[in-house]
Amino acid sequence: MNRPRPVLHTLRIVAVYAFVLWCILPILWLVSTSLKSDVDAFSREPVWFFVPQFSNYVTAWFDGGMGQSMLVSGTVAIISSVLGILAGLPLAYLTTQVWPAESTGSARLTLGVLLLTTVPPVLSLTPFYRTFFGVGLTGNPVGLTIIHTFYAILLAVLIFRSFLASFPREVREAAMLDGLGEWRTLFQCVLPNIWGATFATFVLALIQSWNEFLYALVLTSGDSQTVPVTIAGFLSFFGTNWARLTAAGVIGALPIVIFAIIVRKHMARGLSFGGVK
Repeated sequence: MNRPRPVLHTLRIVAVYAFVLWCILPILWLVSTSLKSDVDAFSREPVWFFVPQFSNYVTAWFDGGMGQSMLVSGTVAIISSVLGILAGLPLAYLTTQVWPAESTGSARLTLGVLLLTTVPPVLSLTPFYRTFFGVGLTGNPVGLTIIHTFYAILLAVLIFRSFLASFPREVREAAMLDGLGEWRTLFQCVLPNIWGATFATFVLALIQSWNEFLYALVLTSGDSQTVPVTIAGFLSFFGTNWARLTAAGVIGALPIVIFAIIVRKHMARGLSFGGVK
């Protein structure tokens, strides 16, 4: 058995560590700047040694509105992700189990979902805004939740369809012979076998909603703003307080980073397997 040469093996290790360092340098800069004073943060020369200023986080949380925006972002993300799964799963089940996957209706519905995912959000921004403005859903999280749910449905349909396309149709046929009906078959026979895919879909939809900026910028205001919009609010024509801006960035990214670390194994297992037990 051929073993890698020591020099090549060492070079590979050095390259991996260099790549990892290159990836985490922006994060280190973000965290270090958030702990600096205003003078050190504005300094043109790098300040390597400084006294940590945790007051930046307190100011960003209370005075900057990060506490309220975290609550809004979490509420919108969870509601839209759950609703997206509840609507996307039956659609995927319809196009793979009820209808043959190669049928015209299934192909058209799948093509429609794919086309909707390719539409740039900026093109649909004006129609959405005019519609929601006419019914009074601007300036609050309701309209934003509806849009995020719409995109969560598209995501859920694509993910669930990839799993249900290989799901044995004999399971549905046997359940129908037992008189369960379509809905009971879906939730009692199909769903327990794709919990991994369901969990992965929820995580991806949650991150998608948390990071969305354009619709949140236009449709929300005041106390209904989400985390990305609130962070952008630290930029102004009168100057930028980089210490508080980076502190807000750390606060906004920390929940998703922690959540992704906790669920990474479950999400990878759900996307990798997701098959029938």
